[in-house]
Amino acid sequence: MRLSTITIDSQPVAVPTKWSGSWVQRRLIEAYSVERRLPATRRRLLIASAWPSMAVEFSDVVGRADEARQQVFQSWEYAKLGVSAQDIARMEAAHDWLAILAPYAQERLCLAQWAAAVAYGRSLRRLLLQRRWSGTTFWRRVTAGAYVIALELERRGTPTS
Repeated sequence: MRLSTITIDSQPVAVPTKWSGSWVQRRLIEAYSVERRLPATRRRLLIASAWPSMAVEFSDVVGRADEARQQVFQSWEYAKLGVSAQDIARMEAAHDWLAILAPYAQERLCLAQWAAAVAYGRSLRRLLLQRRWSGTTFWRRVTAGAYVIALELERRGTPTS
């Protein structure tokens, strides 16, 4: 079964004893799905402001335009899904794995784009067309990047949990 068709939240899977490329891919999808469930303000931590954050209430949204109202409702929808501290720690650890692929820039880019597309429910075909990437080269880079990460995590002795 191709990993792009797996829904991470649907079925629990037994944790393997050794790192593999498919397990790294699964954990990256899980990391991006946790990121997706974070409120929109938390996803964009790179954009800093001196102003304090504001809590938006329903009465504030009533007079707004449709687009602004939809953005607020969407952020409420994602905020109610709940993300635990353990989920965030696992997400950050998985995102840090991409630094292992620093010497392999194309593999890093393809693996990150693939995991994000699967987790966010975006079209992989559209991604390949927009970037003008070959499908076979893209999949080769995704699997090679995951395999390099798995080898390094296995070498470090990182637990697979």
